[in-house]
Amino acid sequence: MKVEPAATDLLAIARATILEQVVPALPQAQRYAALMAANALAIAGRDLATPGNAAAEIARIASLLPGWTPTGGDEAAALREGTARLASAIREGRYDEGEARARLMEHLRETARARLAVSNPRALAREQGTSP
Repeated sequence: MKVEPAATDLLAIARATILEQVVPALPQAQRYAALMAANALAIAGRDLATPGNAAAEIARIASLLPGWTPTGGDEAAALREGTARLASAIREGRYDEGEARARLMEHLRETARARLAVSNPRALAREQGTSP
């Protein structure tokens, strides 16, 4: 049974509390650490709010690696394994030209966009010419 507030709401409340109440009360030398903590909470909130990013990335990797199928239910492990296998294939030159290169580049663009949407949406918005 889901209980409110949701995890993303709790992270937002914690972040707002740090920014509005804790940071102003801190000496200048300690503010940076509190701001970094607040930023980490924002990233965690965006990450929780975008389920499926890892699954989408794994699916793209699987489409680039014929014969590879992620095993088990651990997305993080599957993503590490798929990324390692893809990196090895890149080093072997399997994506140096043609359609394979185009598909790889599209995967890399999509991965960068998805990760920026979580870690730094302002940078993504600047790149796209929009506001976050």
